[in-house]
Amino acid sequence: MAETHSTRPRWLAALDLDRFDVLVLAVMLALTAGIVGVVLAGDQLGVTIASNGYAPQGSVRGSEPIRIRFSDDMDQDSVAERFRITPDTPGDITWTTSQTLIFTPQQPLLAGQTYTVTVERGARASRRGSSLADDFSWTFSVRLPRVAYLAPADRIAANVMMTDTQSGEVYQLTTVEDGSEDFAVSPNGSAIAFSHVNPDGTSDIWVVDLINNTTRQMTNCVAALCDNPSWKPDGTQIVYQRAEFNAGLGTGLGPSRAWVVDVNSQQTVLLFADSQRLGFDPTWSPDGRRLAVFDASLPGIRVHDFTADSDAIIESMQGVVGRFSPDGSQLVYPVLVRGALGQEFYTHLEIVDFDTVTRTRVSGPEDTPVEDADAVWSPDGQILLIARRYLDERYTPGQQLYLLDLATDIIEPLVVDASYNHSAMSWDASGRRIVFQRFSLSAPGARPEIWTFDLDTGELAQVADNAFLPAWVP
Repeated sequence: MAETHSTRPRWLAALDLDRFDVLVLAVMLALTAGIVGVVLAGDQLGVTIASNGYAPQGSVRGSEPIRIRFSDDMDQDSVAERFRITPDTPGDITWTTSQTLIFTPQQPLLAGQTYTVTVERGARASRRGSSLADDFSWTFSVRLPRVAYLAPADRIAANVMMTDTQSGEVYQLTTVEDGSEDFAVSPNGSAIAFSHVNPDGTSDIWVVDLINNTTRQMTNCVAALCDNPSWKPDGTQIVYQRAEFNAGLGTGLGPSRAWVVDVNSQQTVLLFADSQRLGFDPTWSPDGRRLAVFDASLPGIRVHDFTADSDAIIESMQGVVGRFSPDGSQLVYPVLVRGALGQEFYTHLEIVDFDTVTRTRVSGPEDTPVEDADAVWSPDGQILLIARRYLDERYTPGQQLYLLDLATDIIEPLVVDASYNHSAMSWDASGRRIVFQRFSLSAPGARPEIWTFDLDTGELAQVADNAFLPAWVP
């Protein structure tokens, strides 16, 4: 019999595969090759950022964090080394996932400014040999800041409101039935701490998150008033004053002491280990190194230096702590004087420099005929905005607003209208705008109003009626 020979390769014949098996094997080999090809192609394509993978874009709020989503799990250190924002802006980088970076500015972004964000090429993926092949960058601009305030002023229960200065829209941020007494905007402008008056007459500190539109209770002040919040510059803590009702002693409301609450854990403790230290109007310095309170037992301003763990005492009878300079090294505060007007007392302003341990009289000698009630520093620390009332031939019934150049001692009128009293003023982060409260001294049934002044254009604009205690919100 003739011997037959197979045309199949010996190695394939040895596997004893039929045609179906061969087909399956071929498909498996093709899939494997495809997977290898995708991986190799991915390494060649590198890390990418999609068109919807970064924010903010366009015209945005000054409190907006910067977000970047990469196509791969990233080596976080290599990204941080290549992250840039121009103009240079201090901030903190966190990661919500291994692919998503969040940059949170420590201070509000400046209104009217255009920012450029760049991730330089070379930012690496963490699990394969790919990286960002080219620099990735985009720009966005910052909208005008908003103004928060308490309203209505003619009712016992006021809530925190906010007006958009560009659109004119008004938002109610809190809905507390018994109202709020005061509030404070967080350093980066993303949240507002406020006092929440309870039905039983006590009050607590709450926080409204302006990014997520959520509200959280920070304290549980049983038989006590907790109010007057002040943020630590890094946003991790809020200092506030707490006064006990002392119902069992029958002595009414006790003196205020300074307490601090951790924003994340809501844990609260006395600020000073010595519980006998009083603390009204607690205020953090912008650099976080110092904290000032008014201690009625002195009486005076106690300024605690956390770095040196020491206190500076400033004699004062006014019951307020004044205002820290932007770098935290100086404090401007009111002092009581009796000068050219004989028996009449009025207030002047002094500046204490903690580094040089010196004091400077802002208002001039004791007999200078001016009453300076309050002052706030410009963001660059070069100018004081002063609420002043002249007591000579320039007399006005109410306080007017003036700018004092600290380098030259030249003072210039900013907003002067004898029919109004002006107070509660503050600068926006750019130093170009001022918000303040004014009250008509001539109109029957007048209510406080909120106004802004643009230093570049000289425009004076009303923001709200029947409102008080304004503050800028990026």
